[in-house]
Amino acid sequence: GAWKRGSKEAIETGNRQLLDSVLAQGYALAAVEYRLSGQASFPQPVIDINDAINFLHQRADEYHFDAEKVVLMGRSAGGHLAGLIGVLNTHRDLNFPFEPKYQVAAVVSFFGPMDLLALGNAKGDKTTQNSSVSKFLGAIPAQAPELAKQASPIHYVSAQTPPFLLLHGDRDKQVPIVQSMEFKQELDQHRVENQLLIEPGVGHSAKVFDTEKYVPTVIRFIQRYLPVMV
Repeated sequence: GAWKRGSKEAIETGNRQLLDSVLAQGYALAAVEYRLSGQASFPQPVIDINDAINFLHQRADEYHFDAEKVVLMGRSAGGHLAGLIGVLNTHRDLNFPFEPKYQVAAVVSFFGPMDLLALGNAKGDKTTQNSSVSKFLGAIPAQAPELAKQASPIHYVSAQTPPFLLLHGDRDKQVPIVQSMEFKQELDQHRVENQLLIEPGVGHSAKVFDTEKYVPTVIRFIQRYLPVMV
């Protein structure tokens, strides 16, 4: 929802097959919300997500699941936020106003932007204060490059970054595929386990990513880094 619209209930329609498959494997799944750009700007949405996961971690016994390790997943803006929470999880010295109580085992990003400065610059002079990325940041990326970098997962990749599964359409205009390709290059340079799956001929938020073509691959990725404890 470009950080400005949508709700956690969207998983029931946008990723129904993935939702059912995750639950069928015995995993606990939580869909969380964050304040949208009409209510708050970065870093508040990131803080909201961290607070939600910490809440679940603190009440794991009450809800009868293991929340020590989590896999984060998201689509588009959600993919960006999942990626950012994931890369920040291994850092403890960045002065972000939150402290995760959990460990991120892996991240699945469906066509999420990973470099907000590049995303803003891609449209040149057309990037205005009313653009989605500007509203999320609270500033035009080119006019606040350090802020844009601070909000970009690609800026924090290290050898300790958790594994990533990236899925992207090669005709995506909202989030150009170069976002996932350059992020993969950064992961490769730091020898972080990752995989980029590219679907030819589709644009942003294509339905094919929630079909038998990709869902089993996502499930196998989750199982590899987050085995179900029985």
